[in-house]
Amino acid sequence: MTNHLFFRLCLLALFISLAGCSTIQNAWDKTTDAYETYVDPKPEIDLDRRPGLSRSEQLLATQFSLMDQHLEEALRTLAPQDRFPSSDWFGIFLERFPWMTAVLAVDAQGRLLTSRPETPLKSIAVEPLLEREWSMLQRDLQGFVEESPLGPEMIIAGPFFRDGTWQGLIIAHFDPRALMAFATESERLVLLTPEALLWTGVDQNTTREITEAPWENILRDRVHGRRSAETKTFLWLSRPIGALQLIYALALPN
Repeated sequence: MTNHLFFRLCLLALFISLAGCSTIQNAWDKTTDAYETYVDPKPEIDLDRRPGLSRSEQLLATQFSLMDQHLEEALRTLAPQDRFPSSDWFGIFLERFPWMTAVLAVDAQGRLLTSRPETPLKSIAVEPLLEREWSMLQRDLQGFVEESPLGPEMIIAGPFFRDGTWQGLIIAHFDPRALMAFATESERLVLLTPEALLWTGVDQNTTREITEAPWENILRDRVHGRRSAETKTFLWLSRPIGALQLIYALALPN
């Protein structure tokens, strides 16, 4: 099944009415379920315009797929690791996802257990991650953003257990610029969360307007939409990483 079907399914779930979806997560789950059912896990990107989609919708769907398929694959690899993996697992993970800055594990007190590479280009503070409640009932992967002198860093963390008791976290983190490298229209894209700007390819004033939008309110009942700034209009869609909402926004031509 070619990837254009994913575009249609994605846009059906994210660009049309969400009637019948009780929560944002339900809407996203329907999209990812369709992806799992109908789309080859390593599809070729079909850049032809599909019937029923505007050029802008097609472009956002394409850019989203080019970037998010790599993130989704990393999330699917991390999610089952609820036990401390072998030392080889960390090296294999980084070989599979070379765009990641590092993958590491810490115990419940924050002591480093292992890291690949041993000295990453960016280090992260694990204390805010440990403050979250982790248990067998609170075991989903969670996303975080940390600011650093080298720019923002996206963090994905998940718990590992022994005999049902939480022992620590497996953590992968990456520079958002590494994810944007998979896009073909990065100069028209903005990547952000409600709290932080991760990447922008548009001018400073437009970036400020889109980041200052009331995203917490917007995302209460929407996972997609159109947002007008003074100089640009954006199409956007949001995907969850646990409680974190990662927003992909595409600037439309004037």
